[in-house]
Amino acid sequence: MKNNNVPLFPLTQPQQRIWYTELLYPNRTTSTIIAIVKITGRIDVNALKQAINKVIEQSDSFRIRLKTENGVPYQYVRDYEEKDFECIDLSKEQAEQRMLELRSIPLELLESELHRFVMVRIGDEETWINFKMHHIVSDGISMNLAVNEIMQHYSNIIRGNSSPRKDSSYIDFIQVEHDYEQSERYQKDKDYWLAKFGTMPEVISLKSYNPLTVGTDARVDRWMLDDEQHHGVKAFCKEHQISIFTFFLSALYIYMHKVTNEQDVAIGTLYANRTTKKEKETVGMFVSTVATRMLVEPEQELLSFLKNVAKEQASILRHQRYPYNKIVQDLREAHRNQDVQRLFGVSIQYRSVSLFRTDEAVMHGNQDYTGDSVNDFDIHVLDFVDDGKLFVDLYYRTQLFGEHEAKEIIRQFVCILEHMIRSPYQKISELSLISEEEQRRLITAFNDTDADYPREKTIHELFEKQAERHPDAVAVEYEDERLTYRELNERANRLARTLRNQGVGADQLVGIMAERSPSMVIGILAILKAGGAYVPIDPEYPEERIRYMLDDSGAGVLLLQAHLRDKATFAGVCLFLDDEQTYAADSASLVSVNQPNDLAYVIYTSGTTGKPKGTLIAHKNVVRLLFNSKNLFDFGSSDTWTLFHSFCFDFSVWEMYGALL
Repeated sequence: MKNNNVPLFPLTQPQQRIWYTELLYPNRTTSTIIAIVKITGRIDVNALKQAINKVIEQSDSFRIRLKTENGVPYQYVRDYEEKDFECIDLSKEQAEQRMLELRSIPLELLESELHRFVMVRIGDEETWINFKMHHIVSDGISMNLAVNEIMQHYSNIIRGNSSPRKDSSYIDFIQVEHDYEQSERYQKDKDYWLAKFGTMPEVISLKSYNPLTVGTDARVDRWMLDDEQHHGVKAFCKEHQISIFTFFLSALYIYMHKVTNEQDVAIGTLYANRTTKKEKETVGMFVSTVATRMLVEPEQELLSFLKNVAKEQASILRHQRYPYNKIVQDLREAHRNQDVQRLFGVSIQYRSVSLFRTDEAVMHGNQDYTGDSVNDFDIHVLDFVDDGKLFVDLYYRTQLFGEHEAKEIIRQFVCILEHMIRSPYQKISELSLISEEEQRRLITAFNDTDADYPREKTIHELFEKQAERHPDAVAVEYEDERLTYRELNERANRLARTLRNQGVGADQLVGIMAERSPSMVIGILAILKAGGAYVPIDPEYPEERIRYMLDDSGAGVLLLQAHLRDKATFAGVCLFLDDEQTYAADSASLVSVNQPNDLAYVIYTSGTTGKPKGTLIAHKNVVRLLFNSKNLFDFGSSDTWTLFHSFCFDFSVWEMYGALL
């Protein structure tokens, strides 16, 4: 197909995935890749501009532009024209500010250049390059490749040497992909992925939300592994003959299992999708998104699990070319009774970065983040082999996580790394989300039999004491809604009486399905005050799982918000948390009917059989945990705790009761 005698080419499958992302999130930087190259030493700026032009001339990806015909996207390649580039003189502080400004400027997608170079000189001895490309024509490997080629050309130019010709074109990949789609290998790859997702995993997340209603605004939190951690990772991988990527991927599987109680875990990752020498030397968008899936069995030995992950990755490597967007389409057809939108909410990628060196200057490169992300959070492991540094970057969506929450995720993730290195023969169930030093302090606290620990109290009795002490203090805050301890206690008392009237008593299970809100907290406290034990149900769970949990628990009453009524098929009594009739009873405190040994809640975790399993927790377990570990964390009455995890996860117990009690 041609337009004004210029050949038009279809988008490749990796490019189509970026195109769809752009349609979902237009005018954002979700599909922008940025590299900041900092060069120390005197630089000939004109020679550097020539070097950049040389790369643009030799790599057609820099000259690709996009257009649409009848709504269908096409790409074409413009002829090379020498360009000048912005070069400005700034102080270091001004340069940092300029980098921040450039970060938030998206690249136009249609009929526009899909790259941008800005150079900044900081005195005579330092030059920065802000190098930006659209993901539809580039990937992380391409960025590293292009930077190295620029510096190689620069070195040749200032020495008077000729630069070698480069015979590689991204447009050639279109034919390669077409041939693949007509091949037997394509069908085998399709069959592989259909078998891999013969049953659909839950898209596990640390937060319950509708993916289509959450913005892409994101931040990054960086952790640089210290020398002991860095050398520990490298030595561990060498000794046990696994890749660094497999090590970090395994750690993320374990982390997601630990914080969600799920065993069937799917995580997104990226594969280079470059199978030939020519492809490995070509700048362009090749990378393949893959949904990796593993069963994390708590009683499995860590090293055995790592070997299984490595084996699984080797298998995926043979089928990496099959496009992720095709997999999703295939699964929608195969699972017509399910709403297949995505296969994962969390991703990880590993990249080894090695930069070209010159005698004239020292170069340091770094991937910059753009301020947008489409996943809940992404972990980027950057291995700067020349500098001997290993970074773990956490990209997180700011509508889902606060800064404190992000730091907690990365701290817990690094704790898992440390435990893996030190204890490879542990069971997964024995790995902890806290450091060894924190563990020692916890053990000391638990073994302190003289600690001031209210052994005869239940959770709701301790809450009522706090309500007496601080009636006017804010207990719960959500958006513009606030409840004091007095208000929260009285609302919970009213609902508890309603529950008692429905026959709820000691050790009787009551389901509660609610989105994160004050009414969720009211409902939980009311169930405890009535004497029952609550069964938390995430509204995002599939209806089949919700039905199973209600049937298996034998709950006779279900608390829920009115807009969720269609989520549950329930033969028992439904009480709506947002119906004032539910709170028509008296607000005075009730006489407790519980003992510390009575049940407080039951949390369901995914089992190896595919059926969730209920874990029963008594009041005394929660009270002991909270009071014996209070000294480990410097929280006081003036601090605010964020309910970070879903109330279906054990960690939420610490977050909620740690704040209220």
